[in-house]
Amino acid sequence: MKLWNRVFLMDPGRQGEATAALVAAHEAVNAASDYGYNLWETVVGPQGQYGGSALVSDVEAFTSGALMHDDADVEQMARLGSAVNDLVDGRPEDSYWDVRHVLGDWSETPAYATNVIHHAPLPQLGALTGVAIGVAERLHEVAGGPISVCTSVIGTGPRVRLILGWESMAAWADGTAIGMADPEFQERVAAGGALPGVNLVVESNVMRRLV
Repeated sequence: MKLWNRVFLMDPGRQGEATAALVAAHEAVNAASDYGYNLWETVVGPQGQYGGSALVSDVEAFTSGALMHDDADVEQMARLGSAVNDLVDGRPEDSYWDVRHVLGDWSETPAYATNVIHHAPLPQLGALTGVAIGVAERLHEVAGGPISVCTSVIGTGPRVRLILGWESMAAWADGTAIGMADPEFQERVAAGGALPGVNLVVESNVMRRLV
């Protein structure tokens, strides 16, 4: 299974308009297709940053447009897409991530998600993935909540990503504090940092789900 992501940087001075335009576009596409997109807004991290996501079981079907319904209103999609494009403040970036390890219940998309991304030289990608799985398992033990470990190479460079789901910002704050205070969690993080050439936490944020 793969996870598709698109990161949007929108005009921060028109964030209300951007949110409305993105929500309208994603809801319309979901109603007219089997893509099942989620839309996220960064609440801790770069302001004006949004993310689209979807689980992908068939890359060819996903990229070819085969998931659109025959009765989809193409003209409406074009209008909604144009409204989004008018507010973009940077080139959107797409990526695919291979889901390597899953902990907890992901049957419902969480209200909030933390993304933590580490960079590794390609020869260290496997080792860092193993360490990240250990970090995720320990955090899940002490803090609960769903966690996924993903990897990506093409378009991103070799990276390992932890995605943590939360039901609220309070749950995020509490879970993060519990993990940071746990000695075994810290030991597992340190093992990743000790790998040659590895850069831990090159990107991190907290995002709120809009769709």
